[in-house]
Amino acid sequence: MKTGVGEMIGQRQGRFIFVAMLLLPAALSAAVPPLVDEPGDNPRAWRRFENWVRDAVAGKDPYGFRARDAALAARLSGRKLYCQLAVAMVEDQVATAEKAVAAGDRPEIAGDSYLQVGPMLADLAVTLDWCGENLPAKQKARWSAYAEQTLDNLWHPAAASWGGKAHPWSGWSIDNPGNNYYYSFLEATVYWALASGSSRWLEWLREDSWPRLAAYFRDYHGGGSREGTAYGLSHARLFEVYRAWKRAGEGPIPALDRLARESMEYWVHATLPTMDMVAAIGDQARVSMPVMYDYHRKLMLLAHALAPEGVEARHGAWWLQHISLREMGDGANYRYDLLPLGPGEKPRRRWYYSPGVGHLFVRTAWGDDALWLSFVAGRYDEDHAHQDQGAFALFQRKWLAVTENVFTHSGIQQGTDVHNMLRFVAPAGDIGQRFSENHLQVEEKEGRLNIRADLSPAYSSSALVSRWTRQLGFGKDEVVVVDEYQVDASVQALWQINVPEKPRRRGKDILAGKLCIRPLEPAEPSVRIVHWPEVQREYETFREGWKVELGGGQGRFRVSLFPGGCPPDS
Repeated sequence: MKTGVGEMIGQRQGRFIFVAMLLLPAALSAAVPPLVDEPGDNPRAWRRFENWVRDAVAGKDPYGFRARDAALAARLSGRKLYCQLAVAMVEDQVATAEKAVAAGDRPEIAGDSYLQVGPMLADLAVTLDWCGENLPAKQKARWSAYAEQTLDNLWHPAAASWGGKAHPWSGWSIDNPGNNYYYSFLEATVYWALASGSSRWLEWLREDSWPRLAAYFRDYHGGGSREGTAYGLSHARLFEVYRAWKRAGEGPIPALDRLARESMEYWVHATLPTMDMVAAIGDQARVSMPVMYDYHRKLMLLAHALAPEGVEARHGAWWLQHISLREMGDGANYRYDLLPLGPGEKPRRRWYYSPGVGHLFVRTAWGDDALWLSFVAGRYDEDHAHQDQGAFALFQRKWLAVTENVFTHSGIQQGTDVHNMLRFVAPAGDIGQRFSENHLQVEEKEGRLNIRADLSPAYSSSALVSRWTRQLGFGKDEVVVVDEYQVDASVQALWQINVPEKPRRRGKDILAGKLCIRPLEPAEPSVRIVHWPEVQREYETFREGWKVELGGGQGRFRVSLFPGGCPPDS
């Protein structure tokens, strides 16, 4: 907002005055359950959160502050001044929207295919529910009309209108429960339905939205998101909305309860041994390198709140106690540290596979110096996912081999050339992967993990690639990668690995930092080394990184990777 929030409620002197703070009634009845019912047993978390709200009351306009922060602080503390701030912020949203509509335009809430409809309508709904007791009837009617029109437009895109003027939109993802947009749409509808008591929207949720989600996740096991490890953090929103729905007295959805439990296990294993980054799978648009951030804490805290019992919850609590981010870093997320946390337990199992998303994670130990590997082979059906079926990454203390995408400016390079996989090149260029269902088998034997993936479905739309299987043998000192394939005579297969450090040849071996790449089949492959910053591509900058390409395979490649340097050639 352009106007400081302190100014909006008359606190022009920029100071927070405790004596002026009136109290709300001791018991507030509400239809929308709050995130927590009381400040809880974490006084530091409550103090940080309330100070964040006080800064907003004082007119500091902190970045990311929302009306729901003020409304939650009012509900937990009983301080009326916080409610006054929440009301002022929502009124500003509605009045600004009314001006846009009067001018024949769409309001902000409709922007970017209604992406922000969830947080914006949630602000309105919780403020009306928790702080709206004394609002004038005319103001309530204006807010309600705005919310109703928004939801009508959201779920009926072809008939969308504002102020009687048609404003149709694409309807992007209103029927896709696997997409992050859908969770924003759900958030808007749930909070408004609960706050307003609208039988129409409650029925819509009970008979359409929630059943659609239940059907999507019914046979979806293992946690995680097919959108990857960045856009997949949107599951935090899904968990928060579902938790509010359950706490409002609506029936449980077993598939979502299971998703919350299994997601805790997924993220524990998707985290690198140093506990400061996660697997780099899919678009990384917020920041190219998948560093630990508040959103990871938020997802785990909300999953734990949904499923606080069992071994997964204990692993999730341990993870929260050991990641590099022990509390939220940005004020906009402080409220989630108010969620309670049970006892933690260090995991024992060293590998985890989520068949629902096709992501495998394996490590040699649970210490920070462990060797860790990720591998992708499963269903590929989301736009933020990459053409990385069959790709792997290696980490020990630092990245040994990782998708070049993490070193790009955009973080959204999806092509086969930036991933550690077999790349197929036709005369017309790289053969891309298509939406598909790929298959993975895992066997643990004598301390070694044997992984076999059939990636042929990823190329089923191309007559030029008829088969590709990849096998990985993961041991504490060596990873063996075996590829077998069948392609048209016009197609060249390139075995490729992207590395952070400059590769150098040493006989038949290739060294990239501590990682030794030893080609075994063919015995004399062609070798090409690419320095990514020298690659020119429109709308993209490659900041660092190298790629090793091996050619000359006759239907088969076999390569050994040694994370600790090259052993003697046997």
